Amino acid sequence: MDIELLRDIIKYNPETGELIWKERSDDFPASITSIRAFNTRNANKPIYQEQHRGYLRVCLFGKNYKSHRVAWAIYYGDWPDNQIDHIDGDRSNNRIENLRAASQTENSRNTKIPSTNMSGVIGVFWDKRRFKWEARISENSKSVYLGEFDYFWDAVAARKDAEKKYGYHGNHGRVE
Repeated sequence: MDIELLRDIIKYNPETGELIWKERSDDFPASITSIRAFNTRNANKPIYQEQHRGYLRVCLFGKNYKSHRVAWAIYYGDWPDNQIDHIDGDRSNNRIENLRAASQTENSRNTKIPSTNMSGVIGVFWDKRRFKWEARISENSKSVYLGEFDYFWDAVAARKDAEKKYGYHGNHGRVE
């Protein structure tokens, strides 16, 4: 979709993340009756956004768009080449300060702890065969062994050091 058209029909508030319909002028490509009806119902009101897997999305001209990508396009003037990461992990928080362009790898390095995690720390688990804590991290799609430890907190420290070394986001592994 053309970004200038987006900017003509939608106002984005970067401080709140809200998308609002702009009033349509008489030169909008539609009948005067439908323009006036649209303005009465929608102008200066938030765009209806539905949840899809936690993300907000909008329907524009019969096509669904993720709201954070629309916000990015309006604010920066181009569609993002990469993914857009919600820095705080809240998929409905589309404030511009919470959005960043990220590769798949960068985005995966800012995820919440999986519900299946048993230790409370991503990449740290109990090896019941050796009766030790083990730490691992993913780098270049490969699992990197960080060691076995007698104490849980030693395994956690090894994992956290590796996260810094490999450029993981500070929010990675957050509990929600």
